[in-house]
Amino acid sequence: MKLFFLVAVLALTTFGPATAQPKPYVLDAILSLTGTAAALGADEAASLALYEKVVNRTGGLRGQPIHFEIADDASNPATAVQLATAILAKHPIAVIGSTLAGPSQAMAPLFKNGPVLYATTPLIAPEKGSYIFGAGAQTRYNMLAALRYFRLKGLTKLAFITTTDASGQDYTRVIDYALTLDENKNVTIVDRETFGLADLSIAAQVAHIKAANPQAIIGYATGTPFGTILQGLSSAGIDVPIYTAGVNFNPVLLDRFKAYLPKSELVVSVASFFNRNRSARDPLKGPIDEFYEALDAAGVKPNAAYAYTWDPARIIVSGLRKLGPNATPEQLREYIATLRGFAGVSGAYDFSIGDQHGLTQDSQIVLRYDPSVPGAQRVVSQQGGAPL
Repeated sequence: MKLFFLVAVLALTTFGPATAQPKPYVLDAILSLTGTAAALGADEAASLALYEKVVNRTGGLRGQPIHFEIADDASNPATAVQLATAILAKHPIAVIGSTLAGPSQAMAPLFKNGPVLYATTPLIAPEKGSYIFGAGAQTRYNMLAALRYFRLKGLTKLAFITTTDASGQDYTRVIDYALTLDENKNVTIVDRETFGLADLSIAAQVAHIKAANPQAIIGYATGTPFGTILQGLSSAGIDVPIYTAGVNFNPVLLDRFKAYLPKSELVVSVASFFNRNRSARDPLKGPIDEFYEALDAAGVKPNAAYAYTWDPARIIVSGLRKLGPNATPEQLREYIATLRGFAGVSGAYDFSIGDQHGLTQDSQIVLRYDPSVPGAQRVVSQQGGAPL
């Protein structure tokens, strides 16, 4: 007993007490893990968890590990506001989210004077110089790439159907803007339709679309409502090329709707990371390879939703690594607003363009859903949307 006590004392004298691990630096996120956007929110949450591992494996935040604390807004704007209010009481430097435009826009007024709110959707248009930033290229650039793709293929008579929520209203504004450009002067929207998020049938809207005889259809809805569009068109025997939101190119989601997918063509315009075939001199190669390697290790395939949280988290962490863990929201906002040529997985960011997204049409490529190729996705355009 005396010998054991002596050994224990000598061990403590020689080696001292175990060094305590620093507490993680917590970054809050509000995502839609349930509700209409559950599939998208789940992917965004998984992306944050994977990026957390990458950061902590590469030194963390100046030696301090980070942790993303995720709250579920249930795809509901009022719930998002409640969660944001509670988080703001802790005086964070930034909050990531939400998955949908509605909750993001509902939270935005709470962040007027900071901290940074980095929404994980391209479907918002923050005021220049504000504390609000949006993931991905602003929706108009996706639409411009899609219209260029259709137009140069000779498909100029289009039908448009979207939801009546904030996201759908944004889609409507975007296509109206795109049609004002000279390059799209020969493009015509032959029919416009809307439907509610909870609608189970869109038979009346589809009948109008069929009567208009479009050459292609823009079906802008995400998650379950997109399945409503596919089912309605399929039931009516409409089989023309369909363009949709990039987040819908989710293998799990599309597998649910495989009986309703068009035989002609289902396309999206998406971010740069979908083209991994890049030279060693391409500045995007390193970030994109890191992204794929992290997802490959977890056995998942990348989609737009993963990038919508990956790049915002990467930009925030890069700012904290430069500014330090005691940086202020004002300093982080200034850091993001002055980034030029920041290599992300969605493209090279340049926030000097002033739209709080930092990406343009040149970051977009068009993909076709093709189950015959690995990943079921085939690149069918050049950067910017021109068909290959």
